[in-house]
This record gives sequence, C-alpha cells and structure tokens, in this order.
Amino acid sequence: MSKIVIFSDLHYAPEKPVNNGSKIERKLMEYAEPLLDKITNEINNNIKPDLALNLGDLVEDFNDHDKDIVNLNYIWDKFQKINVPFYSCIGNHDLRSMSSRKEVEQIMGYNHSTFSFDIAGMHIVILGTFVNSEMGTAEGGIFKTQFISDEDLKWLKSDLANNNLPSIVCVHFGVAEDEMKGNWWFESCPETALLGNRNELKEILTNDKNLLAVFSGHQHWTKKIVEDGISYYIVGSMTENINNDGIPDGVYFIVEFDGEKLDVLEKHIRL
Repeated sequence: MSKIVIFSDLHYAPEKPVNNGSKIERKLMEYAEPLLDKITNEINNNIKPDLALNLGDLVEDFNDHDKDIVNLNYIWDKFQKINVPFYSCIGNHDLRSMSSRKEVEQIMGYNHSTFSFDIAGMHIVILGTFVNSEMGTAEGGIFKTQFISDEDLKWLKSDLANNNLPSIVCVHFGVAEDEMKGNWWFESCPETALLGNRNELKEILTNDKNLLAVFSGHQHWTKKIVEDGISYYIVGSMTENINNDGIPDGVYFIVEFDGEKLDVLEKHIRL
C-alpha cells in the first residue's frame, strides 16, 4: 500500500501584503505557520506516508522581489521539518516577482521544477510553469506564470512513454475544464483558474495508460472532475476562509494506492 499526503496554497506571509493587487481578505495568512506545523506533526507522527507533496503557492507574494525571496527561504526551511520525502510544485505567487523560475528552483534545491521520480511503486511527475517576463504582474502573476513550456511538454511526453509504473501528475494550475461557477476567486474570470496550455498537456495525458490521476491546487476549492476518463483532483487552499467564519479550511488529501485502486480521502487540519 502506497500512501501520499497532498496539500496546497499555504500563502505564507509574515504580515498582510499592502497593495499587491490581490484580494487577500479570504486568505488567513496568519494561520499559515500553525497549519504547516500541525500538518507536519500529523505527517511525521500519525500518517507516516511514503511521500508528502505541496501543489504550490508557498507564499502570498508582496510583488516585491527581495521580500518574496526572504519569505520563500523562510517557509521552505519550515517545510524541511517534514521527515518523509517531500516535494513541491511552484505556484504563481511564488514566481510573480521573479525574472525566471531559476531563483525559486535554487531555494528548493531543484535543478528544474519539472521532474519525475519513482517511489513506493509509483511514478510521480511534478510540472512547473515558466515565467513570461513580457506579461505584467496583475492577477497575482497568473498571466505571467500559467504556461508549461514547450520544452517541458516534450520532456513529459518522453518521460511518460518510458515509464511502466502507475503514475500521478501534479501541477499548480487547474487542468480539467471548470466553469468556476460559485468560486469566490475565479467565477468572473475562469480562465485564470486554469493552465494556459492545458489542451496540449491533456493530449499527452490521455495517451498515458499508466495514469492514475492528476492533482492540482490554485483554485481555492476542493473537488473532483472526471474528463475523458481521467480523474482530476483539485485540492483547496489550507488558509482559505472557506466559510467566511475566520477559520482556515486546513484541507489536505491522504492518497492511498493498493496496486489497483486509488483512494483519495479529504481531511482537514483544525487548529
């Protein structure tokens, strides 16, 4: 039995950013550290999975390069207290003030933010988006960061073709089509919830006979969408004020695979 813990969108910031252009009232950033401490304790002492994954947006950016670098370093160090293998996607807020993804990759110790590895009888793919410096930093840097490069898509096609293990794919932006009706963040502009070149990605995914599921964050709600026979799981933000009651959602998944069937259990950290 393989077991993975997956969570997303911590949006750490030591104080509320001012004038970063993002609607921040739904992000309970003051609970980011306590939530990370508690999920770390659950992972280390109770769940004891084979692997832990974060799907991006480690920080709520200040749209200020130097501040964002400091905050990324700080929270990444906190993530290292997880004592099982741990990996993360890079989100739009992590990249927003960067001129390239290389700076964040260096903080995380990654040669590249698109990569794969095998663990516990599974093939895990982490997909990174690139920074398009020609785009502005509006909408939380979404337009600047919502595309997978052609080079990375070519790599993915080869990687999956050479893999024989059951696989899961992780990416920050949503991939399955979703109208975002009722979504506090994205209902007025659903395209900003989704990967810019998701059709090119889905063309590759639909040809992978070993694919178990795709996991993404960014959309700040939790749901499952089945599209063309592929299960897409969206995990919400841990710090989302989901019920407008001042209580962070604390959502995470426990994913288990017995060699045949994938089970995804939704759980919530309560402080």
